[in-house]
Amino acid sequence: MHTSPESALETPARHRTLLLVDDEESILSALKRVFRRDGYQVVTATSGARGLEVLAQQPVDVILSDQRMPGMTGIEFLREAKRLYPRTLRMTLSGYTDLQSIIEAVNEGAVYKFLTKPWDDDLLRSHVAHAFEQSELATENTRLWGVVQQANHELALANRRLERMVHEEGERRQAMQNAAGASRDALDGLPMAVFGIGADGMLAYVNRQAVIQWPQWSCALGGEPESSMQQVMATLMQPAPRPYTQGLRTTIEGRSARAWICPLTGQQQPLGHLMLVQLLNESATVAPGSPA
Repeated sequence: MHTSPESALETPARHRTLLLVDDEESILSALKRVFRRDGYQVVTATSGARGLEVLAQQPVDVILSDQRMPGMTGIEFLREAKRLYPRTLRMTLSGYTDLQSIIEAVNEGAVYKFLTKPWDDDLLRSHVAHAFEQSELATENTRLWGVVQQANHELALANRRLERMVHEEGERRQAMQNAAGASRDALDGLPMAVFGIGADGMLAYVNRQAVIQWPQWSCALGGEPESSMQQVMATLMQPAPRPYTQGLRTTIEGRSARAWICPLTGQQQPLGHLMLVQLLNESATVAPGSPA
């Protein structure tokens, strides 16, 4: 399921969970009383092996473990906890007699902090509270990094889509240019004059025969058509019962000609008109689209 960066920024609420590990039940009871006012979810284990079982069953933020325990020492337990659950913050509670092994564990990252017995209640609570803050900060950094990674991934996808759209648009424009070029070549090769009138009424195109046969009309290219040309266009646009293939036979400036006009339509709006004029005294009468 897709998760937006905005929804990923929402942090689900969860109780701070503290795991206490000590082989003496009386010590565990005393520690639970110390943290009773702090609102933690406190779980206990009487051995390192049992502590690993608790970690496998539920998420734990902070571990506070005794060092001297039968079967598995606190350092051995915390090393294994680090390997299996590296996001937990691990602290050991022990006497100075185990100082060397604890220093080694601290240096290798298995133990976040070393606390001594007997403990001061307020100082112990302060250390544990700070451990929770560090754990939550690390979790938040990891979550925000995931949000950044997701946003970067979606940005990369958007960029690829945009590049594809730009590429497709370029190909479409090139195809239109090629088609327009082919159309101009085809119109230029017709044995009759062709005039393109834009939707704004301006003369936008003339082919080779138009320049040769009607130079006075072709000179208006880029501007309004000559008045005589406008008269012919107006006549052609009037409804008439004649078939389109016959065109309009007329006299233009003393020359016998046949003329046609057809609309140019775009995808969304009209583009203008094409007017074709064929001199009857200079070429055989051939209607556009009919065999010669």
